[in-house]
Amino acid sequence: MDRLRSSTKRAHSPSLSPVAQVDGACFGKPDGAEDVKVDGGSAGAGGVATPDKPKMPAFLMMSQDETREKYAELCRLESERLERGKAGLGEKWAHLDPDPVLDRYSNIFPWANNRIHLKVPEGFNDYINASPVTLVSTSTKQSTLKASIQDKYICMQGPKRQTVDHVWRMIWDEFATPYNSSPAVMIMLSPTHCPMPDDPSRIMEKCYTYFPKDENSEPIRLNTSNKLGENFHGTVKFVSREPGIPGTAIEVRKFIMTVDGEEEEKPIEHYLYPNWPDFGSLAEENVASILALMDITRKANGKGQNARLVHCSAGVGRTGTFIALEFLIGELQGGAWEGWDDEKHSSPDPVFDTVNQLREQRKTMVQAYEQYTFLYEVLRKMWEEKYDAKCVGGEHEHVTGNTDGGEPPVKVVKTTNVCDVPLQVGGGCG
Repeated sequence: MDRLRSSTKRAHSPSLSPVAQVDGACFGKPDGAEDVKVDGGSAGAGGVATPDKPKMPAFLMMSQDETREKYAELCRLESERLERGKAGLGEKWAHLDPDPVLDRYSNIFPWANNRIHLKVPEGFNDYINASPVTLVSTSTKQSTLKASIQDKYICMQGPKRQTVDHVWRMIWDEFATPYNSSPAVMIMLSPTHCPMPDDPSRIMEKCYTYFPKDENSEPIRLNTSNKLGENFHGTVKFVSREPGIPGTAIEVRKFIMTVDGEEEEKPIEHYLYPNWPDFGSLAEENVASILALMDITRKANGKGQNARLVHCSAGVGRTGTFIALEFLIGELQGGAWEGWDDEKHSSPDPVFDTVNQLREQRKTMVQAYEQYTFLYEVLRKMWEEKYDAKCVGGEHEHVTGNTDGGEPPVKVVKTTNVCDVPLQVGGGCG
């Protein structure tokens, strides 16, 4: 399928349409949460503080034009880094020339000073299109919800047939401790193939099937050609297909990796979510699936001593959006943004700051404007849910009444003018 792959990650913006939302935050209410009041109730408007409810921060109430300006600034900063790297004005933004064999897209690459180096013998190529990422809170408040949790990840492109050995070499070394109490957790946010955006009759490879799919799959034998040196040979075996999360398309597999001459066995948990389209929208029921995926993979990661590996096709669009959203939800739910506008911060907008942090560590993270504005929309709805605030964004529906089999629920349509951007994710969602 390599002959059908795109050499450049292209942007494409789908047509926008209103999206029906459910239950206040609209993405699946936590167990035990009370119904959202949509008739006025005691909640103040989302942007107005009441004695028992904090004011929604200004960065969650920006207009569409303001959000576009923020995204344009992110792109300007990235262009500036690229120019400095090309001009040799700073090693921090240097990058390697595209590798036609190892890189899936010619314009998606790790910064040279922030990439994973494979532990191979001298004289062998240590390159893999993967970057370590760590996020740091911009809030002056310490979120108790996130205490002792390290927000660290490895972001990589979707493997090619030629890079399967490289991926498993990286997994063996980078997810070294502890072997038994915390498995290597891998999150795949892309299907293996999809139609070409300009010719649906043709199929392009988005990610090679680099893992054994089921009990009928032969174990993957690694480095048979010695391209990673003569001293590394291993095997990846399928163990089980675990039950997925009910109501989602998430597939969960367990593997065991062994390396010749090593006594340890590395347990691996692999989570495949194929329903986040490369060119299209993310429906509200799929947003709930993504939130569930965040929760289950955090728990699978034990004490968080290992990073979690996240990839899509290019390893920047959906990958960056997933990581940014998970981190920012933790900030919001931990109360880090209460009273935000009343305090001084290094950045007035933690969404912008988080995406910029990501791009400083891996180029093009949160690749498209649709992905960027999606972060604000989800966080705005989650603020409304957490603080029982009136809605301030978009046209959508809420469901009230008994949703457990009693009286039929009553749908109430809410329309406001603060944000008219529906929940969409598209535009080159690598």
